[in-house]
Amino acid sequence: MTAQGGLKFLEDRWDEAVSAKLDAPELLRYRSNLLGSDLRITNFGGGNTSSKLEQVDPLDGKTKQILWVKGSGGDLGSIKRAGFATLYMDKLLTLEKAYRGVDLEDEMVEMYPLCTFGNNPVAASIDTPLHGFLPFAHVDHLHPDWGIALAASANGKIKMEEFNKEFGHKLAWLPWQRPGFELGMMLKKIVEETPGCDGVVLGGHGLFTWGETQRESYLNTITIIDQLGQFIERHGSVTGHKHFCGGQVKSREDRAAIALQVMPYLRGVVSRKQRWIGSFSDLPQVMEFVNSAQAEKLAHLGTSCPDHFIRTKIRPMFLKWNPAGDPAELKELIESSLETYRAEYAEYYKKHAVKDSPAVRDASPTVVLVPGVGMFSFGKNKTESRITGEFYINAIGVMQGAGALGAGVDCKDISPQRARLAGDTGDSAGWARGFGGSVYGACELCCSAAE
Repeated sequence: MTAQGGLKFLEDRWDEAVSAKLDAPELLRYRSNLLGSDLRITNFGGGNTSSKLEQVDPLDGKTKQILWVKGSGGDLGSIKRAGFATLYMDKLLTLEKAYRGVDLEDEMVEMYPLCTFGNNPVAASIDTPLHGFLPFAHVDHLHPDWGIALAASANGKIKMEEFNKEFGHKLAWLPWQRPGFELGMMLKKIVEETPGCDGVVLGGHGLFTWGETQRESYLNTITIIDQLGQFIERHGSVTGHKHFCGGQVKSREDRAAIALQVMPYLRGVVSRKQRWIGSFSDLPQVMEFVNSAQAEKLAHLGTSCPDHFIRTKIRPMFLKWNPAGDPAELKELIESSLETYRAEYAEYYKKHAVKDSPAVRDASPTVVLVPGVGMFSFGKNKTESRITGEFYINAIGVMQGAGALGAGVDCKDISPQRARLAGDTGDSAGWARGFGGSVYGACELCCSAAE
């Protein structure tokens, strides 16, 4: 890695005294836990890590290369050794010969269990080929806020090239492709075609980095993410740039009391189909966003990447309330906003569902934004409601970064597909200019219509 400079925002948490006592699988677990310990690096349950390790095959006593990769549904911050899937590398690589093309890539998932090493019940995730076909010993695939800000911007490829020049990297760009075997083939190809490549930005998705040792992979990953933060900060410091076009309203001093009043009623109306537990946040970054001039518009555009979308649904519900008014107005406003939200959700499902899509889910929002007050988030239990809120805070960070990357720039580097999505909002060129070229709202490209 030839990158220049040290860390400014992130902390190198690697402890040599700890790592020296760990075997190879435990080092993977250790690296994963460190990367998952900072929500700026990746959200809860998001991303995956892997290592290609030499192990003795109990069947023939020969040493084989085994891929250890985060199992389906795991969380990097809390994963244990037992949370990793293990696959014979030779068998996994052989699957390329059985691959019949992108239209049939889903059938490949059924092949992963046939590659399992040992008596391991952990299911290999759909991202397994993304790790297996990269020619590096240790690979990190994460969803850092700064990385997604770059990946989800219409001018992202242009800015990535600027970033490479400024920090001495050779990141490569892959347009959005849903996770699966095809994306694994695309990653393999672009690395082969990019000599010296030290990372890949997946458009609208996230970041891939790697190293030849556990320590090197960890350090390369946090360095690139930190430098993306530095790059975005520099863009955001241009004269006259304000996050989300600046504040439009002020926070209520009594917002906590208002939240206490609102929560029982709001929780009741969103729980009409299934019971939800609610959480509330008025963190500074939340207040800066909900009070901003662009809050309503950006909230309606949707969220930034598949991982956020899974928790926050297609978009939050934004209450068009003037904080200078009477909080008693909120009850009626919640009812009317909820009616609109559910109608838009139904229309979204109808537009994008295919014949084998699951039935439409509860059309109630899981995130509700109130100017001057803060953010309400909902989930099946206390932990899930908190995590849902954390996901939208990640999305706020991404929006802030994407806005900085496009500050003062009229971006015209928008693919026809993205231009169509922007047109769906009724604001094509304005979408790119007004929000740093962000391609928010492209949820139908990232996930199934029913999430």
